[in-house]
Amino acid sequence: MLLPAVATVSPPPAAAAAPARETRPSVPRRHFLAAGHPRVEPPVRRNTDYWRLGVDLTAIEPDLVEDKHDPWRTNGISPEDFKYGEYDGHHTYYEGNEGNFWESMVKEYQAAEPPTGFQGLISWLFFPAILAGLALNVPGEYLFIGAGLFTVVFCAIEMRKPDKPHHFEPEIYNMDREARDNLINAYNTMDIWDFNEKYGELWDFTIAHDDIIDQLKTQK
Repeated sequence: MLLPAVATVSPPPAAAAAPARETRPSVPRRHFLAAGHPRVEPPVRRNTDYWRLGVDLTAIEPDLVEDKHDPWRTNGISPEDFKYGEYDGHHTYYEGNEGNFWESMVKEYQAAEPPTGFQGLISWLFFPAILAGLALNVPGEYLFIGAGLFTVVFCAIEMRKPDKPHHFEPEIYNMDREARDNLINAYNTMDIWDFNEKYGELWDFTIAHDDIIDQLKTQK
């Protein structure tokens, strides 16, 4: 007797375990490019609203006048009434009408504060006297003696003139005005030795002489 075949149920074979995936750090591909190849950096997204409000870019900019206009217009004043060189401030419109050559020379000469009086007289006669001595064959020793006397007399007169604020050092010129004026007045009226003994330390600009300056302010 044939026995029926007994179906034997066998458990399914165990599934093969999936290979474990090795975790590696994510490195951008640009780092693997060979040297010499260009690398494209990813754009960086910034919050533009923050700095846009911070610099006040929301203000309305006035429109520029781009229409064509006459370059010689006089801005609302008729050309007949417009004073050229005065209203537009053009300094070359009246150029050459300030006076002749000799008038400009006189202005420059007066601005240099030339010597006057006896000092001015000997100054103007110095070169003519030298030329006259050369023309008359005056010995050179006398010409040198005359030039030396002129120098001594001229310097003596010049040294006796009162000094002005711009004759002094910048530190003295920039002092308090009242103290500076009193100091210059004392310099022009006192003996030079007495002045140096009393105010000589003031010329040491590395030290603040507040006591001397306060003393000068109280002087009348």
